[in-house]
Parts: sequence; C-alpha cells; structure tokens
Amino acid sequence: MERDQFEREGYLVFDPGIPLATLDSITAELDNCFESKPIDGENRKTGRIQDAWKFSQSVKSLATAPRVLELLRALYDREPLPFQTLNFPVGTEQHVHSDSVHFNSKPAGNMCGVWIALEDIDLENGPVEYYPGSHRLPEITIDDVDRAGYVRHSYFERFRTALQDICHANRPGRRYADFVYKSYEAFIGHMIEQLGLEPHYATLKKGQAFVWSANLLHGGSRQRDRKRTRHSQVTHYFFEGCQYYTPRLSRGENIAWRNPEWIV
Repeated sequence: MERDQFEREGYLVFDPGIPLATLDSITAELDNCFESKPIDGENRKTGRIQDAWKFSQSVKSLATAPRVLELLRALYDREPLPFQTLNFPVGTEQHVHSDSVHFNSKPAGNMCGVWIALEDIDLENGPVEYYPGSHRLPEITIDDVDRAGYVRHSYFERFRTALQDICHANRPGRRYADFVYKSYEAFIGHMIEQLGLEPHYATLKKGQAFVWSANLLHGGSRQRDRKRTRHSQVTHYFFEGCQYYTPRLSRGENIAWRNPEWIV
C-alpha cells in the first residue's frame, strides 16, 4: 500500500519511531552551531549545517534509523545508502526544485530524501512545499533550460567552459553554475504555473518523517511566523548498485561524478 502511494504521489509521511530524546538531543547539540542574524530586531538562528553526522552521534542515528532504512528498502528494492545530512533551525524558503538536478544516478532515480521534524511543523513555521505526482514529469536538466531560452548566453558560455574547474570546486566556476541554476529555478516556476500544479504542505508532528522521490518538485514554503523555529533534519540517500553524479554541474559527456562518503 505504501509503495503504491509512493509510486503514484512521489512521497510518503510516516512515523519512524525515533525516541523523543534523540530528537531533543539533536536540537540541543546543534543550537550553538547555527549562524545568528538580526531578524525583526532580534538575533535568531538561521542557515543550515551540512553533514553534522560527522560530529553528532544523534544526527547519525537519525540518518541510519532502522525503520527509515527498512521502508526505503521496500520502496526501491535496493539497499539505501545515506550520504548527506542537513540540519535546519528555521524554514528554508528555498525555491521549488527537483533533487534530480542536484543528485542523480545511473540507473536514474535511485535517490530520495527523508525530512524528519524535530518539533511540530505547521503552516506558520515553514513546512516543505511539494507537488504530488510531479515526480512523473520528465527530469529537467540544465540543457532543457538552455534550449527553452531561459539561460543568458554569456552565463551559459562561461558555465560550459568552466566545467572542469567546477568539478574541482573552483569557486569562480561555481559562481557561473549558480547563475545558471537561477535560470533553472525560473524555468521550474513557469512550468508549475503553465501546468496549473497546486502546492501541498508537509505539516508534521514532532518525530514524523516526509519521504520524497528524487524528481518530486518541492521547496521551502514561506515562514509566516518569523519568531518561531522549525528544527528539522534532512538525510539524502542513494541506493546500492549505481553510479552517482551531479547533473547541475554536468554538460554532455562531461559528467560530474560523485564518490559519496557513506554514513555508516
């Protein structure tokens, strides 16, 4: 039943049975690690922490939670391989996108994300915004965005010629890639408008998990109440038996292959 829904809608909400003490320990351990910024006259935590699993056993235990791994095995018929954690104190308000432009595999689609609420998340403190069934749309690549005329030619030429530097984490090359990515975000926004897709919102109780397919369109909704926190953790998973790469940094046969560091 869960697999049927996942294949049809591209997401699931479930309870992975994480002890509340583990959730609270993550919030406490990372509290002083987030950046503070003045918001509405008060200093508030913001930003994100990538790969806190490397120094937090609680973050690592959430990424490798047995019931999460069990569900992913059932959904994909492959062994799940966690490779990245992201921890947030507030909503991201990130533009709608598909993870398939950031993380992909050969064979395609063997990637997913799991977002776990470290506190109650409702419409006021910035839940994930998502579009059910959108994972069945074709994967949108940077080439698609270029062919549709969304990329400024000068940016795209610099991006194309800087690919080798980008793959070696050269910051100027990455800057051009970021310019191109903004064109991708605009393309996705217009596609949603043209298709008449309606957003849904992942309002979760503390401890619940939201699992989404690699190609599901999603982002961060507006945080209506700026005084509230929205502590949460995302873990990204690949699956065994695949090759892994970064589509947004790839062009033609020049593939930005990944050699992930697995969370074990």
